[in-house]
Amino acid sequence: MYKTKALFHPEPLPFDTYIPENADKLILGTFPTKESLRKFKFFYPNTSNKFWRILAGLQGKELEFLKGDEAVDERRKILDKLNLAISDMGHTIYRQNESSLDANIFPVEFTNVFQIIDDNPQIKTIIITSSTKGTSVLSWFLAYCQLNDVTVYIPKKPLIPWETLIHFNNKTVKIIVIYSTSGATYIEEPKLVAMYRLAILFNKTSEKI
Repeated sequence: MYKTKALFHPEPLPFDTYIPENADKLILGTFPTKESLRKFKFFYPNTSNKFWRILAGLQGKELEFLKGDEAVDERRKILDKLNLAISDMGHTIYRQNESSLDANIFPVEFTNVFQIIDDNPQIKTIIITSSTKGTSVLSWFLAYCQLNDVTVYIPKKPLIPWETLIHFNNKTVKIIVIYSTSGATYIEEPKLVAMYRLAILFNKTSEKI
């Protein structure tokens, strides 16, 4: 007998959005890696991803803990010092074949990013951490904006990093699009560090819209 049913299963986002008291920026990923690869219960839990190493480096530090509750506490302190909130665009997803590839996860429900900003009006910037065609933070964010009748202008041939502005509920929020820190990213780490430093510490990018 031939099989015809795709191997999907639903997953809710396992972590709550983390918002430091003085956060003025929100950084967004897609969705956590599969559970077997998670080293701690927080965002970017796969240690092969350079995300936390880069953020620690912005403070001139190296990561001390790579797993467990101590790793979560260390990463929350990093975000506190950077005034940086964090979440993922996927609130509920379907995952295919237990894969961690973005291409094999499909959003069922998005995180309510605009509500986060309504509840935390000091957040004036959203940082998008991937923008490839198909499954990416940007593609999911654009779909979420479309659901809420919010227009996002994208240049025809954007050079990463780039930025734009969106307007909703009498608010104006800056969107900064940068490269992913995934192990699959071909961008050299020093360039990633410089890009994240500009976006997080200085809110500057190379191409403004």
